[in-house]
Amino acid sequence: MATSEASLKSLPMTPTSAPSSPQPTTSPLPLALPPPSTASLTPTTSSPSTPSPFYDDKPIEKCYKKEKQILFEFDQTVKEIRLQLNDQLKYLEQRIETQLAILAEIQEYFRRRADVELDYAKNLDNLHKQIGQRHRAQKARRETWSSQSITKLWDTVVQDTRMHVKYHTIMSDVCGKYMFDKFNEIVEDTRRMFTKCKAVGLASHEDIYKVLNELKSTMATYHQYQSESKQAEQKLRNIQQQMAKIKSVKKQKAMSKRVEKRQMKYTETKVKAFKARNDYLMVIESVNAALQKYCSDDVPDLIDCMNFGFHTSIAKSIQMYLSAQENIKRGRQMTIETLNRAFGDLDTVVDKQKYLEANASVFTITKRIKFEPHKGDEVSTVNAQVLIRDEMQSRFVQMQNRLAGLKTEHDEIFKTIEATEQSLMEYINTKNSDVSDLFKDLNLPQNTSKSTRKEIEDYYVEKFKEYTLSSNLIARLQARHDIMQKALGAAATAGSTEDKNLIRRPIKPRQIGRAPILGRPRLFGGKLLDYIQVTEQAIPLIISSCVSAINRLGLHNQGIFRVPGAQVDINQFKDAFEKGEDPLVNITGRDMNSVAGVLKLYFRELKEPLFARDMFDSFISCIVDVESEDKCVENLCQVVKLLPRPIFIVMRYFFAFLNHLTEYSDENMMDASNLASCLAPSLMPIPEDKDQVQYVTHTIELIRTIITRHDEIFPANDDGPVYEKFAITIPIEGEEDEDDEGISERSMRHSPSDDASQDSDYCTEDFNLLNETDVW
Repeated sequence: MATSEASLKSLPMTPTSAPSSPQPTTSPLPLALPPPSTASLTPTTSSPSTPSPFYDDKPIEKCYKKEKQILFEFDQTVKEIRLQLNDQLKYLEQRIETQLAILAEIQEYFRRRADVELDYAKNLDNLHKQIGQRHRAQKARRETWSSQSITKLWDTVVQDTRMHVKYHTIMSDVCGKYMFDKFNEIVEDTRRMFTKCKAVGLASHEDIYKVLNELKSTMATYHQYQSESKQAEQKLRNIQQQMAKIKSVKKQKAMSKRVEKRQMKYTETKVKAFKARNDYLMVIESVNAALQKYCSDDVPDLIDCMNFGFHTSIAKSIQMYLSAQENIKRGRQMTIETLNRAFGDLDTVVDKQKYLEANASVFTITKRIKFEPHKGDEVSTVNAQVLIRDEMQSRFVQMQNRLAGLKTEHDEIFKTIEATEQSLMEYINTKNSDVSDLFKDLNLPQNTSKSTRKEIEDYYVEKFKEYTLSSNLIARLQARHDIMQKALGAAATAGSTEDKNLIRRPIKPRQIGRAPILGRPRLFGGKLLDYIQVTEQAIPLIISSCVSAINRLGLHNQGIFRVPGAQVDINQFKDAFEKGEDPLVNITGRDMNSVAGVLKLYFRELKEPLFARDMFDSFISCIVDVESEDKCVENLCQVVKLLPRPIFIVMRYFFAFLNHLTEYSDENMMDASNLASCLAPSLMPIPEDKDQVQYVTHTIELIRTIITRHDEIFPANDDGPVYEKFAITIPIEGEEDEDDEGISERSMRHSPSDDASQDSDYCTEDFNLLNETDVW
């Protein structure tokens, strides 16, 4: 950065016979080149502290590209970028067409299903009429049938047939009319939303094209000023050589004026070259930031906007079908559960991620545009030379202020988008999918006004466009800001007072088009936050029930959480909890290992672990390279404050229970270290991209510290349920009936793999080894 600046200062001034008039303060002093020599023309490599010549170029050692070749290659790069951007829109259009094709098949299925249901209803109606005619024709013969109990059963079957006619007629109307119209609305809304979002994408493309055109213009200006600077330098050398050959003092005085003029011209062209190079480098950073921002953020957001409400609308349509099925009550419970899982699993984020991964070649981030230096220009970074430092400092301050204003405006736009999304989702998530009224008085579900939705939709897309363009502008300005800050050095960062030691939660990218949770979330393999939000259970039933059972019957159970339970019992408990039932109401003390096993299984199968993956590094930093356990606890107190409130409450409850369990370690052989060794893989799994062997000790030590110091890490003076110790001991029923070896009937139900695991876990040497790894 300081090389060219130092070379400007090192150039000597050519003496003149007469004093010159004072120069204005706004124009730089003319610079003189040293006499040409072998040493001055041959570039040398110097350290950053040693000034190098102002004309430090290597015309012989390096072969620079010609200007025409550089412009031609740049045009080819721009063409490739244009082609990729156009291909992205084409692929997105193909994606929408694929979704609509799938939707058309679903729609065709329900149309045919309506015909089948109507034919079935007609056949049942014919059957019912034939039975009625037979009854009337044989009325005299059937007079004695009323005394038979089977007649009532037969009448019930006939009446049931009549009800089936009504139900299947309604099902035909639901499938053929209401759902068919609903799918037509979805197709119309999806196409309209795609057209509007495509316009947003084209606007983003135009914005990128403008920046690329600016880059082309800046690059041409840079090469032009570099050429002019070299020409002025050569002319100054030539006139200096001529002056050196003149021996007459009078001619030297006359020649000195020409030299001074050449010096002024050389200084002017060199300053222009400096500015042009800085502008060229800043525009390159701006273009690269714009392209990266568009490919990594704007395209996924564009997909989210295109698909906003698509999955929810389909789910609501299917719910209309489910409502009819539930009112018919013909034993289709398996079908209903399957469809509930199907629309419950609709996830825009997962669909988007899979689609982007499947088409990674098209949606990958474009290649970074590299700086193409002019012949002889060795500087490839933005420099704050003395001649332009004040101007750059002023531009930097202006850019800082503009960035602050833009970011504030950007945050307000996103808040508006969130509010608009909520309003738009209220219209999408209407209650007209419930067709229960059709089974009562044939009232039709009322559709909401579409004009209001279109107004909100237009406003939402407009705000999304502002959000996309403003975020791209911020990315470009931030790139320029950062490179200018680096060039200006400590002066630009003097006002920064950020505390680098403060632990912060990793910032997640903002998501456009968040869909609400549909149906009841899964217990095993689901998200704990979603389950708590939907069920409104501060402590999920599986956790509270298992903890309560172990508290009452398993505190003295040797090897609790270490000895595996019976897999048959664990599966039974799992199925019951998944249905919302509590299978541990009448549990006995002999099932404690299975109770602990199903609780471990629940934590292990959570889609997002109890210790969230994005907080893994924050938790590990609390335990690594700390001088004492007190400092570790202090760090953990900061980190747990960053957790979502429901997760904090669950952690406080569960770790208080584990601490209570360690109070009986003399009997159950499970102290804090042993519990941490057994539960760490389920509570805090190590991410796949990290060294499993290196982090396993850290996770175990972290869990052990939280168990032993939970009362300091999780204060109990807040709202939410708190674990309570039950000071009672319930004898295990039938314990005296065991044989001398203490083998119960349930303990014989372990699988061979469980026995092998049990044999290895019972080794006390392992516990001793784990205890020796304690660092406190």
